[in-house]
Amino acid sequence: MPRKNVARLLRAFDVFRQYIKEDFRLVIAGANKFGLNEVNETLKNMAYKDSVLFVGRKSPDDLKKIVASAFALTYIPVFEGFGIPILEAFYCNVPVITSNVTSMPEVAGDAAILIDPYSVDSIKNGMLELYHNQDLCKGLVQKAQERAKMFTWDKTANNLWQGIEKVPR
Repeated sequence: MPRKNVARLLRAFDVFRQYIKEDFRLVIAGANKFGLNEVNETLKNMAYKDSVLFVGRKSPDDLKKIVASAFALTYIPVFEGFGIPILEAFYCNVPVITSNVTSMPEVAGDAAILIDPYSVDSIKNGMLELYHNQDLCKGLVQKAQERAKMFTWDKTANNLWQGIEKVPR
């Protein structure tokens, strides 16, 4: 399974759409390195495949516009080194659904819905939870604004400098 977990995301979205009346779209941005055979096979079997839009790789400005206009960011990798898309969503005041594995819980903290990225039901349930609970959405965005302050360039540079100073000379 490719690390970005797009096929499970597609399956979860297809089930999610069965529970709601609105015409939600799933927009997937990024290079086409998603495990295309599995993704294409999954798309073929989807009831709501016409609600999925692959926009490819985008400039940082375009990506920010896409994220800022989203109802939520559903970023559910099975492996990821850091999770910059989570912070991008935090800065855009967009609620986040993310994986409960690797570095995602450390980055997201309590400012996101954490799901099991290996479970289509868990992913779908996270989507439904946000969809049905506006207070939860608002609360996550408020927590995200605070959480994002932990990840500034100044703090990162300061942490790096402190690490360098600890290295024996």
